[in-house]
Amino acid sequence: MPTNRSEALLDLIRRGLVISGEHQTRAMLGERLSYVGMSDIGQFIQCPRVSIIHRLSLKKADEKLSRTLTLQRGHWFEDGIAKTLSALNLPVVRQLEIAVDNDGCPVRAHLDFLLVSVQPCPTVRVLEVKSCGRLPDTLHASYETQAYGQISMLNRYWNTPSFNLRNAEGNPLFSGLTFPQVIKALWGVAFPEDPEQVDMEAWVLALSMTDATAFGPYLPNESILTACLSSARDIWQIQEQVQRRELDVDGLPTPSGFHPLCSCCEASSGCPKFAGASHPELEPSLDELALWKDERSALDEKIREREGMMKEWYAHADIQAQWIEAGATRFRVTQNPGRRTLDRDSLAGELVELFHVGGMDDVDVPALIARHEKIGAPSARLFINTTNRQEKNNGLQV
Repeated sequence: MPTNRSEALLDLIRRGLVISGEHQTRAMLGERLSYVGMSDIGQFIQCPRVSIIHRLSLKKADEKLSRTLTLQRGHWFEDGIAKTLSALNLPVVRQLEIAVDNDGCPVRAHLDFLLVSVQPCPTVRVLEVKSCGRLPDTLHASYETQAYGQISMLNRYWNTPSFNLRNAEGNPLFSGLTFPQVIKALWGVAFPEDPEQVDMEAWVLALSMTDATAFGPYLPNESILTACLSSARDIWQIQEQVQRRELDVDGLPTPSGFHPLCSCCEASSGCPKFAGASHPELEPSLDELALWKDERSALDEKIREREGMMKEWYAHADIQAQWIEAGATRFRVTQNPGRRTLDRDSLAGELVELFHVGGMDDVDVPALIARHEKIGAPSARLFINTTNRQEKNNGLQV
């Protein structure tokens, strides 16, 4: 409960954000339990257990403002990208829905943004927007699955009456159209009946508060789509088993191995992957260690920001590598050469080609490279994860 007026104001903002987010999600995506979405499939491939728990949790505990802001950031980024594309006068539509029945399992893909052009050739671009605290070097498998699934569904169901669109309030604008009919209804132009005549790609735009990067292109892939639809049937079957109370949270499947997102998973409490001995006497020491690591991360971020400010000041000072005196401190900025690394894939490809020209196709290039690698001394790593303790309600964690 809020203890003073400032906390009361922040709690008011938090509750407003939650209500706004729920309204926007419900208006654009409908009742999520009535179908399996492509994001559900991506999460299921990553971790079946957390995917089912997220779908079926009947009541979620009140979230902190920081967590609520993190979740709402995705809505804000989408709205910002929508305004950006609109300012460019591009033919774009938000949240076009592809709805199909897959052996009794309703599956839907919602395309964040669909851009279409007819000149110089028929072109379709699907843009999926993802909010990230820190931009990843490589895209998460669940996001890639979603992008592949969306563009592959568009390709497979191109000429079926599977496309629907709602306005911002959730009211239907049209339903049961083929994709060429959608283009005709939205922009009044004719589009090919054959998707093979269309330049079609999906992209994922990852956004943080300070930067952005694009991943792609992702092209239609029937094998990946078949795997996605198979996972959708598994999700639907497990969901029905839990709803009939034939299966509870302890029986939900979990993936093998450890995933980086396990450390912040909302359903980590009681997860069978982390079963082990209980030693509550170690909790104070681990809590303190985790706090120190958080403080170090915050301090590292402050150092990066201040160093960036000083480097920028130095760059604009035009003082040609001179030292700057600042009281009892002096500093200057120098340019260091980039780190030298070996591109193993490029080297392997060139060696294969050279050996082929020399008639030595029997040489195992990866094994050759491996024989000349050096392995450093082994080290130990301590993993500390916060357990999100949750109660059970009808067999589900809430």
